[in-house]
Amino acid sequence: MATFRVSPLVAPDIVGAMLTRWHYIALGAPLLLLVMEFKRLRSAVIVVVFIAILFAAVEGFLDIRIHALRMSGDRRLFGMLHGISQMLLIGQVIAAAIAVGAIEKEGSAAAMPPL
Repeated sequence: MATFRVSPLVAPDIVGAMLTRWHYIALGAPLLLLVMEFKRLRSAVIVVVFIAILFAAVEGFLDIRIHALRMSGDRRLFGMLHGISQMLLIGQVIAAAIAVGAIEKEGSAAAMPPL
């Protein structure tokens, strides 16, 4: 990341500030989609979005723990939790792609005229 190359001492604080904002988006967007999908009762989408919300919540908790570990200097545990946090982020992106794909599939199937 360019931030770490420019200023390795300040970079963790900059990234931490960005992640704080990301956590609001990562929790808010799936919650909004969950509310919207409850009206349509698309159970598959609801399950996937709920999983994304769980991933976001755990990721937020881990990032708080990672910040504390950065201050304590425990590099091994820091690295392990950082890796888990990254995997949860990837899980969120995959869950979002699945939910959007399911919504699009249902939308295009409903819009198709019968043969």
